[in-house]
Amino acid sequence: MNPYTYCLVLSIWFLIGTLYFVKKRILDFKYSIFWVSISLILIMFSLDINLTEDMAKKVGISYAPAFLFVTGIIFLLILIFYLNLVISKMQSKITSLTQEIGIIKSCSNESETNI
Repeated sequence: MNPYTYCLVLSIWFLIGTLYFVKKRILDFKYSIFWVSISLILIMFSLDINLTEDMAKKVGISYAPAFLFVTGIIFLLILIFYLNLVISKMQSKITSLTQEIGIIKSCSNESETNI
């Protein structure tokens, strides 16, 4: 199997899997847009060999199918960075909520001891 066909098959399976998980509501819609975009871009590069070879030359990659995998890796790095941003934001919210719960419990304990 040549590398273009291999990447095409993987991209189609990935697209089908993404749509399946969106349908089952396992994957949030806002994340599915990213994954569907990656799949469609990789499918486009897999189907149009000339486009892939031209893009690989522009980037300086001598073996054009490697460009497909480099593109996928770059998208994954972007996703990892985005998820780290989401985790950081969630961590801040959890810290704030924990502090608020502590204050509320502290206030309720004080009112119970004053009775």
